[in-house]
Amino acid sequence: MSLLGRLRRLFRQLTLQGVLLLLFAFCMLTVFISAYYLYIGTKQDTEPSSEVQRPDCDDSRVTPSRLFPTRPMKPVDVSRTDPVVLVFVESMYTQLGQEIVAILESSRFKYHTEIAPGKGDMPTLTDEDRGRFILVIYENILKYVNLDAWNRELLDKYCIEYSVGIIGFFKANENSLLSAQLKGFPLFLHSNLGLKDCSINPKSPLLYITKAKEIEKGLLPGDDWTVFQSNHSTYEPVLLAKTKSAENIPHMEVDAALHTTVVQDLGLHDGIQRVLFGNNMNFWLHKLVFVDAVSFLTGKRLSLSLDRYILVDIDDIFVGKEGTRMKAGDVKALLETQKQLRVHVPDFTFNLGFSGKFYYTGTDEEDQGDNLLLANVDEFWWFPHMWSHMQPHLFHNQSVLAEQMLLNKQFALEHGIPIDMGYAVAPHHSGVYPVHIQLYEAWKQVWGMRVTSTEEYPHLKPARFRRGFKHNGIMVLPRQTCGLFTHTIFYNEYPGGPKELDKIINGGELFLTVLLNPISIFMTHLSNYGNDRLGLYTFKNLISFVQCWTNLKLQTLPPVQLAQKYFQLFPGEKDPLWQDPCEDRRHKDIWSKEKTCDRLPKLLIIGPQKSGTTALYLFLTMHPDVTSNSPNPDSFEELQFFNGPNYHKGIDWYMDFFPVPSNTSSDFLFEKSANYF
Repeated sequence: MSLLGRLRRLFRQLTLQGVLLLLFAFCMLTVFISAYYLYIGTKQDTEPSSEVQRPDCDDSRVTPSRLFPTRPMKPVDVSRTDPVVLVFVESMYTQLGQEIVAILESSRFKYHTEIAPGKGDMPTLTDEDRGRFILVIYENILKYVNLDAWNRELLDKYCIEYSVGIIGFFKANENSLLSAQLKGFPLFLHSNLGLKDCSINPKSPLLYITKAKEIEKGLLPGDDWTVFQSNHSTYEPVLLAKTKSAENIPHMEVDAALHTTVVQDLGLHDGIQRVLFGNNMNFWLHKLVFVDAVSFLTGKRLSLSLDRYILVDIDDIFVGKEGTRMKAGDVKALLETQKQLRVHVPDFTFNLGFSGKFYYTGTDEEDQGDNLLLANVDEFWWFPHMWSHMQPHLFHNQSVLAEQMLLNKQFALEHGIPIDMGYAVAPHHSGVYPVHIQLYEAWKQVWGMRVTSTEEYPHLKPARFRRGFKHNGIMVLPRQTCGLFTHTIFYNEYPGGPKELDKIINGGELFLTVLLNPISIFMTHLSNYGNDRLGLYTFKNLISFVQCWTNLKLQTLPPVQLAQKYFQLFPGEKDPLWQDPCEDRRHKDIWSKEKTCDRLPKLLIIGPQKSGTTALYLFLTMHPDVTSNSPNPDSFEELQFFNGPNYHKGIDWYMDFFPVPSNTSSDFLFEKSANYF
């Protein structure tokens, strides 16, 4: 009997139970074969070879990662919402909540903070037919997951109707389950893990600023990481990492070479797009991806462009003690570094601030450095300090102040230093803010000044609040620190150790300054470019790091063009914010000693008009200890300072209308302007 005939006879003898058993066996065999080849193929594609070195940033190839196919997403339509972020925090003092708010503030994005309700009322989400919020952020995603049914349905319905996304963070603790399903989602969490070697999924639609070309080798901070696992097509990995040890994760159904630490929900499950983080923002890459997540989920309504302008000021040229100044070799290194940086930042030029009185006052080697700087004067941009490096607020006579500036100008003319850059910086930012009007007038008289910069407006700290303003025809730009000060001249003696400087550069405060500010003017000092040349080290590594990890387009402009660009981007900042200088110790230290805050009123009568304010004004002035301002020639007893053109004359103009109290403890100053109301 032929083989075919035997098979036919065998199949005729099979019972229904036998057929089902064979079918089950065949199905199981195909499942095991498919799983085996899927695991082998994924492992080969995602497992970075231990022999592969960190890729060159100029290399166009993509680092190993999960090359997942691009999946369809629900389109984002945020036209019906106001550009305000709703941030749910566990308390106003939690670190993660403060970091979220700090990034939003640095980016100048509007936000509203609420304590996350577990059970209770959700804030009002709509105003008539418009949504009040364009994005929702949960410091703890479990607060969202465990919302009571009413509030959860209310928030989800709002997110679906107004195309609002959600960003959430999951921070494991000692009470977290090692493996669990996120309530209501086809998503599993595996927690309290130690991870290493973080990489970026280049196929993630989330990426905008982030460049998926690098692997962050080494251990990730902490052993409390959570990774995400799902078979649902709505979830797309953004960041992936390996476990710290070679052991598999317990309870994970399928072993994988890389595990998802940040996952994007494309909205295919329930119509809401989300981005979930498996830790807080102690890891610098989380901050970078968070910025991209805000941009993506808001349809780029809350997004900065990729253009970044940087200017590096080197203060105190020719100033400094012997042993801290630049020698000829340092100047040559400065020129060479400038040439190298121009590869990544077109036309990059160091901006040198000089005080001519101290020229040729160093050692013989340092004097040769002075000579070499002037021999290459055309290679740099230049701006003046004060001739003797004195603080301008100490000069009460404008003519004397102008004479000091003229000495510096004469030095510049004698040595071929350009005098038409239109930019100057006051030593210690003295007189810029709080405003010393004599400085502004002398700057314009001698130098034709148009731009300056300061780190003191409106306050030194927090740095994310620094802003620009215009006063008396001069544009004032915010200035940033970069971790280098006059005393930081040796790498091994850097405060906190050398690793602290590297941390600031590589994903730390300095990197975030560039990331979150379209325009950055960095303050450095002459001493940072001698000795260990920390200034060169810092900016070479910073620009390299930015190029490696981001798609930012680094550029530069001379100061006047930079100021014009700044106020094109932020036109609302042109009006200054006058404050009481005595409320900030640093402001008081750089404010003229001839001025006193005792001349500021303690009471304002703001109106409204035709409500008896003039009568009240007259009654108050009858008291011997109560005094008002002297009359304004244009508006009589009303100064009308805070709500009209007089505001731009500055706080000195305002204070000049008030007498110096004879007894500060008993005398009481007030002002009445009925149209303030």
